[in-house]
Amino acid sequence: MDPQNAMPTAVSGQPELRARVFKLAGPAIVENLLHTMVGVVDTAMVGRLGAYALASVGLANQIFNISLTVFAALATGSTALVARYIGAESREEAAEVARQSLVVGVYVSGVVLLALVGMGPAFLRLLFPRAEEAVLYHGGLYVRIVAAAQMFNYFLIIINGVLRGAGDTQTPMRITALVNGINVILNAFLIYGIGPFPALGVAGAAIATAISQSIGGLLAARALLRSQLVLVKLSDSFRPNAVMIKRIMNIGVPAGVEQGIMRVAQLAYTMIVSSLGTVAYAAHQVALNAESLSFMPGAGFAVAATTLVGQNLGAERPDEAEKAGYESRRMAVVVMSVMGVVFLLFPRPLVSIFSADPEVMELAVVCLRLVAVSQPALATIMVLAGALRGAGDTRAIVKITLLGFILVRICVAYVLAVVLGIGLVGAWIGMVVDLFFRSFLINQRFRSGQWKLIRV
Repeated sequence: MDPQNAMPTAVSGQPELRARVFKLAGPAIVENLLHTMVGVVDTAMVGRLGAYALASVGLANQIFNISLTVFAALATGSTALVARYIGAESREEAAEVARQSLVVGVYVSGVVLLALVGMGPAFLRLLFPRAEEAVLYHGGLYVRIVAAAQMFNYFLIIINGVLRGAGDTQTPMRITALVNGINVILNAFLIYGIGPFPALGVAGAAIATAISQSIGGLLAARALLRSQLVLVKLSDSFRPNAVMIKRIMNIGVPAGVEQGIMRVAQLAYTMIVSSLGTVAYAAHQVALNAESLSFMPGAGFAVAATTLVGQNLGAERPDEAEKAGYESRRMAVVVMSVMGVVFLLFPRPLVSIFSADPEVMELAVVCLRLVAVSQPALATIMVLAGALRGAGDTRAIVKITLLGFILVRICVAYVLAVVLGIGLVGAWIGMVVDLFFRSFLINQRFRSGQWKLIRV
């Protein structure tokens, strides 16, 4: 990407702003589509092994969702600061953000790796004591194998975040395309056994994921060293810089707390669902994977909002930052509402991609139709949260997440699914109520304009 083209300039009108949003969001949407599709392929391939395999990988991924909280925190701080410094045309400061994020990450990812390799199966048994033995065994195996690649996965996450903050969403897209292609090919060979390769089942899926993540981390490091936007070289000093690390953490720690609340709440939510039985949990996973098709545009427009809000604030144009946030949300709402209509009218073809079990399919169809109505609310949450993160207003998101997930989603889901005996549908009603609740709160926060005054 041309460095000059990435520099923020004031927009003259709505069409130009829309074009700028889409220029950033487009590659990010494609990247998320690739992530989603590889998740679809993974689930479909593992699903052919049976409900136990789907449940095993689903529970294992809940563990990784917790470990990724720290990675996401550092990435959020890095993205917001890089966007600010690029907006202010301070390229050396942007490069220092990247260097310090990598330094901190080496230590953090090392701790995560050792903890999950050593204690991953024990964590699964502690968190999901009611899960079936076969599910726990294969889930523990999956955790240990994938954990070995967590340092490379960290590099992939943090460097992609740095590049997006600089306005380069094309490079992360290309890396993701290659990595996901490798993952799918390895899945075919290692899950089912093709040619000289043995059929390894769930373990094969884990090995494929670990190898592809490792390759992704190496490719991301190579891309950063070649970037003309964030000028990082191997000859640079990577000595810890306490001042810059503090700036990253000032944004990243609240983002990490937010992610932590969300992950722990999702774990509690998953514990409620898993207690309903293997069929209910398998249907839950199938419906989530089908719904994830709508996440890609939301995540893409959130990237655009984060970058444009951060860069415009760095260039001291707060009104342009506000316009960028609202335009990103509007575009996301339109696209995700269309996806909601698809979920409502054609749920069966979607869920059939992930499972052939009639009982699982019937339950998943009901859940997918239920969540269809909340897609505009989800779009608002994803995009305006991205805008607030770009401004460094991560503390407000923590409060909103805490209220929504803990006081609404978990409580409503437990009462409906367990106390009243409605089952999985009751748990999904809790999710929908939470989405509308958080959508209202986050919209009010963005409208207040207080995020424009935050100093990073």
